[in-house]
Amino acid sequence: MDDLRVHALEGVMLCIPEGYEKLLKIHSSSTEESQVYVISPVHEGPLCLSGLLESAKKKDEILWSSLEQSQLAWLDLSSKLNIRDEIVSSLIRKGFEDMEDILRSVWLLEDISESTLKYFASLTSYYLALIASAYFNSNGITASLIAADKAVRQKSFTRGATFIYGDLIQPKIKVLSHEGESEYTACLCAVNADGALTFWNNRSLLCTARKKDIPSAKVIERLSFAEATELSFFGAPIVHPHYFIPAQSQGIPIELKFWGDITSKGTIITDKKSVQDRRFPIKAFSVMRDISIINIEGAGMSGIPGISSRLFTALRREGISVILISQASSEYSICFAVPSSQVTMAAACARYEFESELNNHQIGSISAVSNMAILAAVGDVMSGQIGVSGKFFSALAKAGVNISAIAQGSSERNISAVIRECDSLKALSQVHASFFLSAQTMSVGVFGPGNIGGTFLNQIASEKERLQDQFGLDIRIRAIASSSRMLLSEEGIDLSKWRELFEVASQEYDLNKFLAHVGSEYYPHSVLVDCTTSNELASMYSRFLEKFHVITPNKKAATGSYSYYKEMFETCKRTGKRFLYETTVGAGLPVINTLNDLIQTGDEVKKIEGMLSGTLSWLFNRYDGTVPFSQLVLQAKEMGYTEPDPRDDLSGMDVARKTVILAREIGLDVELENLNITSLVPDKLKDASKEEFLSRLSEMDDEIYTKYKEAKDRGEVIRYVGRVDNGKCSVSLESFGSNHPFASASGTDNVITFVTSRYVESQPLVIKGPGAGREVTAGGVFADLLRLAIYLGAGIL
Repeated sequence: MDDLRVHALEGVMLCIPEGYEKLLKIHSSSTEESQVYVISPVHEGPLCLSGLLESAKKKDEILWSSLEQSQLAWLDLSSKLNIRDEIVSSLIRKGFEDMEDILRSVWLLEDISESTLKYFASLTSYYLALIASAYFNSNGITASLIAADKAVRQKSFTRGATFIYGDLIQPKIKVLSHEGESEYTACLCAVNADGALTFWNNRSLLCTARKKDIPSAKVIERLSFAEATELSFFGAPIVHPHYFIPAQSQGIPIELKFWGDITSKGTIITDKKSVQDRRFPIKAFSVMRDISIINIEGAGMSGIPGISSRLFTALRREGISVILISQASSEYSICFAVPSSQVTMAAACARYEFESELNNHQIGSISAVSNMAILAAVGDVMSGQIGVSGKFFSALAKAGVNISAIAQGSSERNISAVIRECDSLKALSQVHASFFLSAQTMSVGVFGPGNIGGTFLNQIASEKERLQDQFGLDIRIRAIASSSRMLLSEEGIDLSKWRELFEVASQEYDLNKFLAHVGSEYYPHSVLVDCTTSNELASMYSRFLEKFHVITPNKKAATGSYSYYKEMFETCKRTGKRFLYETTVGAGLPVINTLNDLIQTGDEVKKIEGMLSGTLSWLFNRYDGTVPFSQLVLQAKEMGYTEPDPRDDLSGMDVARKTVILAREIGLDVELENLNITSLVPDKLKDASKEEFLSRLSEMDDEIYTKYKEAKDRGEVIRYVGRVDNGKCSVSLESFGSNHPFASASGTDNVITFVTSRYVESQPLVIKGPGAGREVTAGGVFADLLRLAIYLGAGIL
């Protein structure tokens, strides 16, 4: 076996010059000294010859010009490969001369015999082998030809390349379709000559699901013959099991490879035991569409011997293929699935067989349902492993897919569910994600790759590998969007160079396309992270929460109308999605989570006070009367602590929004516009231009100094705070004694105090730390993402 490999090729692969070049590469990269290529006939395209027979049978005058064009096509293929062997062209011409005589006979008889069809098909196989051997010889590789009937009896093959052609040997059981014609012959050759075996297909690699349906599907590295049989039955792109019986009986492994990617390792079918990862008990999923089911129901069937035998004997007589059978243990009903093309005949057959039982009401009804599909899960490791079926059916329930019938073999190698065809894609997506992607794989879309969003992406980049290695958490940033551009990636954006990729590979922003991409059904969890201050996006959170988890530092949604606030959380309850917004108050500080812990454990929150603005904290922590307050504001603006227009900070609106969020967390029906807000901006400057406001900023100084001096004389400090007290909310500049937690704040510290039944006024619960800055805010968003992962089942310690 170390010196010989037998390849099964579809004739269509060698109908163009590039096919021969590819075949030469395959040969050169193989390690075995002898390579045998079994080539199947051509059944379509300009090189196919069966159309000539049909024209002859119909006495179509176009036959003779078609015959000439066909000969030219074959000669042209040889010519394009620079084959200068005159024997090749003469043999092709001789073959067409013989064909002409046969075609004249068909013309006269108006009939095509089975042997004639086989002969014309075998000629295409012969011509391909003839051209291939000449091409190999011209490239310095010894090549020879041998007919299939002789090849299957040979015990050895010469070094170099051997091409097998002709009327290929077929299994005794007839298999519909021309696919796989070369495989059975290849098996016989490999068995007799003790060779290795490779099957090439022209459709795709064998993956955990069809790539067209699930782009994230992975190539299956190893498969047992039993698993291959199951998958083949449900339409996976591998040969029919009847074709590999000789190899299976002798224990010869089979390589399944894809002609479109000859460098891929493909799949090995073998019954040799190997260590299998029991975390992935299912090898693959397959869907058989265009199915109908027939239900036979009736109390009179219970306990009556022979009912099933009569039914399936009758169906067999009519040549009806039964794909799946499901019967209740009560024997009240029998359900079976057939191809939709046979459903009318199958239903009529059943009604005819049980006409007497129907008339006597022993059988109540025989009904048919069309537009169905069978979703099959296949895997040897399922056997004896607890919970596989439960996980499979739970995934379907999560996808909202109704199951009409279920079948599972006693070997536990296959679980099949009959579902509506229109649900087949979302069902496949959900079960594939449940078994092949980590349960903690997240498809994440990020709005706003600016200061906070960009820092968040960089933080994810630095920790992504560790989180996946240690905890199995697979965070895939699959989309990034600014206000005008977006970058999408199927498997996940390379975060080590996301900025460069955004510059060169982004496309015009389209919200619907962005959402459809992030929400791909073949990912188990979809998350939107909004790092903008957009009112428009915030107004759509309730819509987003129908399908996505939402994480944001954007305060606009949580401080919008109370009715919208309630709508968001009602949507969360209904859909099971999470809305996480810890960073809307206190940046990265654990404010909202702490408050929720108090409430959920039964504590009564009586009062909340907070220095909630990092900018205002810095201003009043620094202010001592020696430097005018207006100069500190300008200094803060230069340091980037304030918004471009400092009035956005000085107005107190940011503190007001955070106060509203805290009030709503403890159940208060509060509207932002109803808050009592003491703005630091003089009324006469509220509507001035930014430039005028900055030039007249000193007009604030006297009032601020007066309040500072009065507080200092009392031994107190002034702080700008938000308060929730006895059901009322306010935002104002106040003074506090030196023992108050606010007095010890420094820099941009946020300080929040909770007075509760457990934490009394004299010793409140205090949270203190930096309340501004892109690093801590982005870190808070990241922490929310990890909290979501834990909620979804990630084992993060």
